Amino acid sequence: MRKLRTLREFQMEQLADPAAAINYLQVTLQEYQNDGDTSFFLREIWTVVEAQGGVSEFAKKTNIEPQVLSDVFTGEKVLQLDVFSAILCALGGRLSIESLKDASYNQDCGDKNYSAAPTEGTDSSLEVATKSGNLQ
Repeated sequence: MRKLRTLREFQMEQLADPAAAINYLQVTLQEYQNDGDTSFFLREIWTVVEAQGGVSEFAKKTNIEPQVLSDVFTGEKVLQLDVFSAILCALGGRLSIESLKDASYNQDCGDKNYSAAPTEGTDSSLEVATKSGNLQ
């Protein structure tokens, strides 16, 4: 059991570094894109938040109530785009959209049940605006 605890401590030390945390989140996002496991993705964001001072400290950075963050990370509340943007910003990242043609993975979106399909010929320089700021 001590070996697992040491591994967890090591992971938390590594994720306290903002650059390492962003790299870790990029990997977990790729995993999410492959398997669609939202609860795993949210748990991993929570792991990074814990490594960087915990939910209470993070709530101060994001100006979001700790209970709201906890509810989002546990899946009890739906993650809103402006909340996700604030979380990423506090972690030193941002949400971006890239063309599937340029993506390093090959994903077929045709089998997914999305409410809106991307429009062909969409200008990739367009920005998405939220209440909390602009996302690129």
